[in-house]
Amino acid sequence: MTRLRLVRAITFAAALILVPAVALAQSDLGLRHVGLRGGLTVDPDQGHIGMHFDAGRFAPQVRFQPSVEVGFGSNRVVGMFNIDAFYTFEPGGWAPYLGGGLGIGVISRDRGREDGDSDVNVEAGVNLVGGFEWGDTYKYLLEARLGIGDIPDFKLTIGVNF
Repeated sequence: MTRLRLVRAITFAAALILVPAVALAQSDLGLRHVGLRGGLTVDPDQGHIGMHFDAGRFAPQVRFQPSVEVGFGSNRVVGMFNIDAFYTFEPGGWAPYLGGGLGIGVISRDRGREDGDSDVNVEAGVNLVGGFEWGDTYKYLLEARLGIGDIPDFKLTIGVNF
């Protein structure tokens, strides 16, 4: 199965699961928290920094959390916009979560020419995400992100919500 077919299959499966849940849920959407995040990326090998936004709930334990990140290294700059939803298993002190969503990347590659020529491409893929949150006053997070498609393959991220 090619990557494109795999991405389409995962996207279709996620839509089959999420669309009925969202349609039936009493949503409580709206900006609740803003957070900072940073970490390491594999393929391309980079460090990344960014922000995420707790944008409310589709259902009591399903959170909408878009994020924006910029990665540096490996002769490229990668700007990512992630549109994610997470299911939180324990809405309390130490809370594991799973989820995913769409990742859209703007990738600027340095070709290494003397004239400074570079490529800029827009790529898309699917993110599968798992992590933990903890804390009372501030919510801290540790998150692993697997990218499927033409986006970074793996990210390990730490962060804090204000």
